[in-house]
Amino acid sequence: MPYVEVDGIRLFYERTGEGVPLILHAHHHTAWMVYQVPYFSQFYEVIVFDRRGTGRSDDPPGPWTAADLAADIRRLMDGLGIDRAIVGGNSLGGVVTAQFGLDYPERAFALVIGHTVPYLWPLAREWLEEQIDLALRGEPAVVYQPRSFAWEEQGPPTIRPGFPETAEGRFWATLDRALGRSPEGRVKSLQVLAGWDLRHRFPELRRLSLPTLVIVGANEPQKTIELAYEWHLQYANSEFVILPETHHAAAIENPVGWNRAVHGFLQRHGF
Repeated sequence: MPYVEVDGIRLFYERTGEGVPLILHAHHHTAWMVYQVPYFSQFYEVIVFDRRGTGRSDDPPGPWTAADLAADIRRLMDGLGIDRAIVGGNSLGGVVTAQFGLDYPERAFALVIGHTVPYLWPLAREWLEEQIDLALRGEPAVVYQPRSFAWEEQGPPTIRPGFPETAEGRFWATLDRALGRSPEGRVKSLQVLAGWDLRHRFPELRRLSLPTLVIVGANEPQKTIELAYEWHLQYANSEFVILPETHHAAAIENPVGWNRAVHGFLQRHGF
């Protein structure tokens, strides 16, 4: 089986296709295997991997930071002999992609930062504390995103209503139960977000010349869209895309739109 060992942590990966390396990541690698790998491997060498604590990768003790997870990508690249790559991720993967671009800009051709924010607003911090508590009790994974405003009863769903009851939704749920995070792994992943606040590094973003795509769904929390746009404005060389009628789990819910937006961005920058 394809593994790379990084500082004593084994990471499971898959690589497909030829061309400029494109690393896609979030949680377990299979989330990309149905819609993104078949498409993008026509144009790039696509590398996907199980983030630490998911799938067949090791689950080292926490706490972890975004810098730890960004270093995993750098070590994965070292182990595979990849000098530079396009790096893209959604949700926590977007956080880690942004961290990677700051910590290892010389190792990236371009960045795709999907469905996340540069820092948490107060209601999102409350939501995160609730999610950590649910994970500690072994409750199911996130169903709703954070509220943007105090008057909202709850935030928008992670994926369109009714999708979990479809055959495809049941397939993804089964896959996530089999390869996703243990309750302990979920806690460690959520705790990465608890320490996430990039505002003190905004001046560095203004000096970063890497082509960067910041992408969100129109049906994500209003604050996610606003803060993602604020984030886009900090980068020296970025594009901002809102996918219509799309929730947080965009690469599964709207794979055609997501793939088209990302591929178009890469083509415009010569990749």
